[in-house]
Amino acid sequence: MHFVGLAATVLTVAAFVPQAYKAVRTRHTKDLALSTYLTLVVTGTLWTIYGIGQHDAALYVTNSLVGLLALVICIVKVTDRD
Repeated sequence: MHFVGLAATVLTVAAFVPQAYKAVRTRHTKDLALSTYLTLVVTGTLWTIYGIGQHDAALYVTNSLVGLLALVICIVKVTDRD
């Protein structure tokens, strides 16, 4: 089952990397909803705390990385000049 958790972690994080990369590279976030990414920051934080409490590495690694990527997008969105 560790393989399933690892695969889910890699795929989940990989889904967010292109958007975060594009946001940082182009500084264009006009079409992104800030509320969506703020929600991902909060839920990522909560799931990370829960995963740590459950000693579930797949849960806390995945959600901490997703939360960090969402935070990057939020920062770019707030500082975006579009």
